[in-house]
Amino acid sequence: MRTFEAGASKNLSMRKVLIAFLPFFSFISFAQDVKKTEQDLVLHFKKIDYWSTYKGNDARINSIDSLQKANEIFQQKLMEYTSKQPATLTYDFRALKKEAITIATSTDKKFRIYSWDTKAGGTMHFFKNVYQYQAGSKVFSKSSKTEEGDSGGWFSEIFNLNGNGKHIYMGYFNAIYSTSDAYQAIKFFTITNNELVDNPPLIKTKSGMNHELGFGFNFFSVANRKERPVKLIYFDSAQKTIKIPVVNAKSEVTKKIIIYKFSGKYFEYQGK
Repeated sequence: MRTFEAGASKNLSMRKVLIAFLPFFSFISFAQDVKKTEQDLVLHFKKIDYWSTYKGNDARINSIDSLQKANEIFQQKLMEYTSKQPATLTYDFRALKKEAITIATSTDKKFRIYSWDTKAGGTMHFFKNVYQYQAGSKVFSKSSKTEEGDSGGWFSEIFNLNGNGKHIYMGYFNAIYSTSDAYQAIKFFTITNNELVDNPPLIKTKSGMNHELGFGFNFFSVANRKERPVKLIYFDSAQKTIKIPVVNAKSEVTKKIIIYKFSGKYFEYQGK
């Protein structure tokens, strides 16, 4: 009887040890899965680089079409992985970032924007974005939509704000139209009924409601600044204000500042 009790006690102890280690093993498994995901994404992104610099003489190959297809495949892969693997929402993706993929993450870790240069332009750069977000206990992904001829842009930061019963995300948007012509803006996002709503009208102006707060400028007027990307827009979470610079008639960025303050429903102009 004592032998049986000792054996049963030992088996119970072993089960407790295994149960204690299950979360650890699950963490390792998820980490390995995401690492494989990153390796596959890097592999597909390198094809974008390959076709953007293709110098072959094979008349059967259209490098422009191949580049477009490589971008489409990468976008599809990224959307598939980010919608099916929740761990990707907080994964660092260091190897992917080394390939010049920009990943902006909100402070609450529930919203991400993946941005990359399609390499389809010249001095005007064309970008694609994939939005990844958490709604409830699920993770979703969505691609950005641009009209034909629109070069799009990339997101360097995401700010958070609670207001009007909603969680508001503010993406710091950057566009490159030529060597000198650039554009920066704050673009807004909210999540309603598990759907990401991009461009909700949250800027109140004299002419009506706008969905973004931005300005064009001559990059050479701020080229001597040390930070990259050049940061011209500032959000104060305590004061709930957005500060943007005044741009003169020559498209030069000046030291003057325009302030917009959140009223609880939208941002309103406060003056210079």
